[in-house]
Amino acid sequence: MLGILVSLIATSLCAVVYVRMYMRDLPTPLEKKKAALPPLLGLFAPLPSTLLVVLTGLVVTKTLGRPIMEAISSPLLSSLVSAFLSAGFPEELVKFLMLLLAIKLVKPRNIYEYGMLGAGVGFGFTALEEALYGGGNIVTAASRIPFFAMHMIFDLIMGLLLGLARYRKEKGLGGVGLRRFLALLLPILWHTLYDSATVTNPGVGMEDDGEMAVWIFYGLFAALISVVLQFVILARFRKKSAELCALTFVPPAPEAPGEDAEVSADAAQE
Repeated sequence: MLGILVSLIATSLCAVVYVRMYMRDLPTPLEKKKAALPPLLGLFAPLPSTLLVVLTGLVVTKTLGRPIMEAISSPLLSSLVSAFLSAGFPEELVKFLMLLLAIKLVKPRNIYEYGMLGAGVGFGFTALEEALYGGGNIVTAASRIPFFAMHMIFDLIMGLLLGLARYRKEKGLGGVGLRRFLALLLPILWHTLYDSATVTNPGVGMEDDGEMAVWIFYGLFAALISVVLQFVILARFRKKSAELCALTFVPPAPEAPGEDAEVSADAAQE
């Protein structure tokens, strides 16, 4: 029940952000159906990502003979690897694939729309993830709400870099492969670092008070930076909306007329 409540709050906040992106004073807004597609795709993403987490955990445990947290002696490395395998890699990979599908179906016309589609996938992902993992206790639930737009930010970055890669490819500017690679790498890195400082932080429960204090400081610092960047990136995306909309792509070539159309044209000329 608590998870559903957190999901409703986070989803409502994400919806406000996403609708404002859509309602912004843009030259030619997307159709409503196309704008609704990315959140729907993101809504289904937690299911395959959870399956990937389970499969990865089974493979790693079977290979090492024990859980990864027990196999690595370094608390920091263990925390990073655990965060990477349980969230950073599987979740961002699945959302990346969902974004590619959204791009294929929607056919965005400029870099702004690429970023908006990415944010939409993150919006949909948040709704189900918070319902699944936002429960537990009231402290855990309340602590998740300030980070309501984190998945939107991860995928906004993803979308912007994919859009920039396409733009540079069409303009012959180079660096296309690097930007496509960073579109997946940067969200994975940020997600992994954030989760290693919060979800998989090894400091909780340590016997050494000094060491535990260091780890708690690390977690609070990472959380604070992430919250601030969350709003900074959203504000920058809004400020740059006109500039990003101006970075348009070559429209797809019109389909060649079919044989029936050619016959009709010849008949009309006669």
